Amino acid sequence: MRKTLVLLLALCLLLAPASVFADADADGTWYLVMMGLTSGTIELNADGTCTVTVPENSEEQILEGSWSQEDGKVSISVNDEALSLIYDGDQLLFDEGDIGALGMEDAEFGGADLSFISGLIQISREPGKLTAEEFAAYQEDGTLPEGKTEEDMAAFEEEMTASMLAMFEGMGFYTEEEPGPALTVLEDNFFVRDAYGWQDGIYLAKVQNDNDIPVYLSNGSLILLDADNNEVGRAEYLGTTGSCYLEPGEATFVSLMADVNEGATVDSYTAELSTSLISYHTPDTGLDVDAAELRVTEDYGTTYYGTAVITNRTESPMANICAVIAIRSSDGKLIDINTQGLYMNELAAGSTITLVNNVDARAVDYCAGNGTVPEQVEALAWVSGD
Repeated sequence: MRKTLVLLLALCLLLAPASVFADADADGTWYLVMMGLTSGTIELNADGTCTVTVPENSEEQILEGSWSQEDGKVSISVNDEALSLIYDGDQLLFDEGDIGALGMEDAEFGGADLSFISGLIQISREPGKLTAEEFAAYQEDGTLPEGKTEEDMAAFEEEMTASMLAMFEGMGFYTEEEPGPALTVLEDNFFVRDAYGWQDGIYLAKVQNDNDIPVYLSNGSLILLDADNNEVGRAEYLGTTGSCYLEPGEATFVSLMADVNEGATVDSYTAELSTSLISYHTPDTGLDVDAAELRVTEDYGTTYYGTAVITNRTESPMANICAVIAIRSSDGKLIDINTQGLYMNELAAGSTITLVNNVDARAVDYCAGNGTVPEQVEALAWVSGD
């Protein structure tokens, strides 16, 4: 997804020349916000210089240029390219006239109309709800941004999904979600665990695409029920997952997690997974895992780790390597899944890396309560196309 962010930001900053304006009451810090994510900054200095900072791969790209304002228009010029915007006293705005003036009216990228960009990127005095880096970290390994809860992130992901679908519809790559066929559940497990002062129900499963076409794992729901079949918890989103793009015969791991209502007791549950035939996910490529094993340390109490060993057997560096590491208890039940990856860091040709992630302490507690221990590890790996 960050590739898309960088691409669209670059397209906004590196377009055809526009007029130069004068005045200087729009100086200060501006944030590039796309689909709720802060994806860069523009610093307009009082002396007419400016600095634009946008992410590029795993680092920041810093561009220096100039700016000016006149008659409600702000022109930002970087590397001999200029972007003309409307200044309304609160935001720097694109509009239809500016897009046409910049040559975007008929602009195409891979056959896609790019005029929709004006409605997707805001240049605002206020930052987005999250930074692109915070969102990437949450997607990568479940790291919660400071001050955010799982519920906050779930709501944000729903908002972002809606924005991304609108983006791809605007590009002509996505028109309507096509429901996909069911996946085969190879194994699953459900249990209720303590969650730092409350309880949650967690559903873990290994699923496989036994259809003859590729499908996308697009969403899921988990409903918790008490003994009288009353709903006592619900989640309408996927938790941690492996690859969401499955070729025929490919498998992945998935989790669903829902908070238990205060004072309620869970007696049963229903879990559903949704698939689609087209998606905002980019197809990815499966990788072989050379080995997967459990590590145990006793430094400050017993800590368990799952590992996945991956070798780049190609002749070129390989980036965007991801792995989902599933942990089973000594009685063979799924108790935890985590993801780990290199993101834009590259694994050199012929090199091997061991990806490591710790087993959730709550999963260990679940094992202890059932007279088992974490024991088995299975890992699946892929090269992400997002």
